[in-house]
Amino acid sequence: MMKRLLLLLALFSGILALNAGEPNTRAHQKCKSRRGIDYKDCYLYYSRIYPKNNKNSSSSGNSNNRLIVKLRDYGEPIADITDKEFLRLHFELMYLYWLKVALERGETFPAPKLRLDNGLLRGCGQKPVSQYPNIYCPESNEITLDVRPLIRGFTDRKDLNLSYLSLAILSHEFGHHVNHHIGRERYLNNEENEADWKAGKYMAYAISNKLMPLEGFTKGANLFFSVGDFHLLSKHDNPKNRFNAFMNGFNDESMGVGNFAGEWLQDTRETFSKKAPLNYGIQEEKLYFDVYRFEIERGRQIAGNVFSGVIGAINCSQGSSQDCARSLLLQGQAKPEGWFRARKMIINCKEKAFDILGDGFRTQGISSDRKGQAQYLFKRYCSDALRKF
Repeated sequence: MMKRLLLLLALFSGILALNAGEPNTRAHQKCKSRRGIDYKDCYLYYSRIYPKNNKNSSSSGNSNNRLIVKLRDYGEPIADITDKEFLRLHFELMYLYWLKVALERGETFPAPKLRLDNGLLRGCGQKPVSQYPNIYCPESNEITLDVRPLIRGFTDRKDLNLSYLSLAILSHEFGHHVNHHIGRERYLNNEENEADWKAGKYMAYAISNKLMPLEGFTKGANLFFSVGDFHLLSKHDNPKNRFNAFMNGFNDESMGVGNFAGEWLQDTRETFSKKAPLNYGIQEEKLYFDVYRFEIERGRQIAGNVFSGVIGAINCSQGSSQDCARSLLLQGQAKPEGWFRARKMIINCKEKAFDILGDGFRTQGISSDRKGQAQYLFKRYCSDALRKF
């Protein structure tokens, strides 16, 4: 009898240690009829399955975890075509991600349908799916997806991964579904910016769960900038505002300054860095970093607007009234180009200066970096580096 009591005490001690002094009452209720090792195995099983929260969020959390593991096991998606299985797995996870928000607000949230086929929409006039890519149909909760038309004018074509770009656009269209059923939260008067914001939130969730590399995210951010619109009749915002909405969502979720995306440290809301290899990392009182920085180039925009202005003047002075009207609509619509660009940054800790290789500027004082990345890295690393020099 004494041996049995000692065994039970030992089992309870082990269980309490595993749960940091707070036994899971739900697991105990499930297992209280069992004895000895049987009780311990049962308790460990149910204490992991049922965290201490409500039933709905517990069930959703477990499904999330299963999908996250499945996506990690799936690995890198196909790059040169749209990987449908990869997108379907993310589509399921996306639904569970937003379902949690709906449940917290007491809202019903139907599962949408992802249409990657060539059939007809069930709602919205039963239009051909292939002719209406990248739309959300609220009548039937359908989402179509084909990123290829969006990258025709995309200047950042190096190392494109169509599956990651498709995921970014899918996150946006899914954002419309969330807006329709749960409502807007950040951009109350702008449906498109709100969908961009929600896309950024999901992408941060994917990054923080190690479901995609940082490069997959940066290309998606570049695409949001690229598809911005200056047309007066367009529902979409201009490139910079679309990019800002997307990045705000990213920073409002599980990412932000001081967090890591894989081996990349987020330095500011729009910059990332990682230390260069050790054999290149500390030389002559300098620190070397690989960095991502978002850069806007307006040369093409200025040239395009000058050209359209000349054509407009010709059409209005020599052409028909229709030609003149069309020309006036095009005024000021040439777009800037924007990219997250991979650079190398050198920080001289002793001289409090930094340089970005290949950007066309000479070495500058730390305080001159308008993006704040050099200041952040100097503050984070230079006090330790100076002690080593």
